[in-house]
Amino acid sequence: MPKAAFFFDIGHTLVTGAEASPRRLLGAALGLTDEQTKIIGKLIMTLPAEEPQAVSEAIAKVLPSLEPFTVAREVCRVWYEQIACVREIPGATPLIRRLKEAGHCVGVISNIWHPFFLGFQKECAEINALVDFHFLSYRTGIKKPSASLYRQAVDAAHRQGLDRCWMIGDSYELDIAPARLAGMHSLWILCRPERERPLLADILNAKKQAPDGCVPELKDVPDFLQEKGWL
Repeated sequence: MPKAAFFFDIGHTLVTGAEASPRRLLGAALGLTDEQTKIIGKLIMTLPAEEPQAVSEAIAKVLPSLEPFTVAREVCRVWYEQIACVREIPGATPLIRRLKEAGHCVGVISNIWHPFFLGFQKECAEINALVDFHFLSYRTGIKKPSASLYRQAVDAAHRQGLDRCWMIGDSYELDIAPARLAGMHSLWILCRPERERPLLADILNAKKQAPDGCVPELKDVPDFLQEKGWL
């Protein structure tokens, strides 16, 4: 069996979280416009902050019209909610364990900020201990779908002597398309097909490149990989 590096998205792929993204939670709490919400969304996902105070200060700097105490209060509230909301998707730990037992390397490539990653580490302690490569937006300063983030992942795998890389994620635009541009194989977990209808139409009409595989849920990944000879 050939050895490979299997990279996973985190949110909606290995774990679930709050119904709304952290930028939308903060945007609603602070009464921000859509444009302001986008600004802080990019900020918090690329800021190497490991304490809520650092996030509050950064937001106050880019949006000086906001009242600092209110910003600090709401950031702190959302921060701890993000840690507590993380739940492992059934089958995630057994899948990562099987890949490691088969001799593969495992990595994560995720748009994420520190509190959600803390929640992931707590909820998925075994997965976190088994992961070989971490490419997290708040640590690298680069968000998906940047091609450079995926090239870094491929380079890291090559340094371990692994010529084959897979990306497994729930978003075509953030996971599948940039991974294929970087020369990776791709497996699309199509867990929210109602949100992907235009993309599915483009793939069926050959306007966009199809992934190497597509499954409806994470629990279907082991069967797909076994069928392809990776497990």
